[in-house]
Amino acid sequence: MLIVAAGLLAGCKKQDAFYKGELTYEKVGAPKYAFSVQVRGEELFFSARREGVELTGISGNRVPGGKVAAVEAADLNSDGKPEVYVFFAEASGVPPGLLAFSCGEKDCSSIGIEGGAGGGMPKDYCGGDSYKTEHDRLVRQYKGCGMGSGERLYIKYALKTTSFGLMLSKAGEGKTVTTRI
Repeated sequence: MLIVAAGLLAGCKKQDAFYKGELTYEKVGAPKYAFSVQVRGEELFFSARREGVELTGISGNRVPGGKVAAVEAADLNSDGKPEVYVFFAEASGVPPGLLAFSCGEKDCSSIGIEGGAGGGMPKDYCGGDSYKTEHDRLVRQYKGCGMGSGERLYIKYALKTTSFGLMLSKAGEGKTVTTRI
């Protein structure tokens, strides 16, 4: 009887957030990589293949609310080894952020970001973050407090090798203005 009750209670459990994405990275003269990103509840599972051979994956990173906004693969430091950027949406008061991974010949490792999970809270920060890779930079855009609706601030990050491993370090900042006609 106790087993049946436990089974019934488990069936009433709230449905966890779930995300599953597959992407590939291929550059002329470099090995082909395939990536899998999954989020169950708030836990991220990341795996990769290089030329069809499975690499050591990463799991256990937290994605607040389990909401993935986008996933991109790029080679920001042009070393022939791609990185994967998992951008997550705002959830339960936790601002948007990102998780980043670099994959080599045998395994994958986490990439740090200056200021923490999404790059820290910049001056005049009022939310609305978005992230994208652009050329050899990761660009974070956000709303500035007291700014017009077409204005956004941005921070550009460059991927650098440090004594701690790969790190996204601040490489510039500015303001963009979008006008509507």
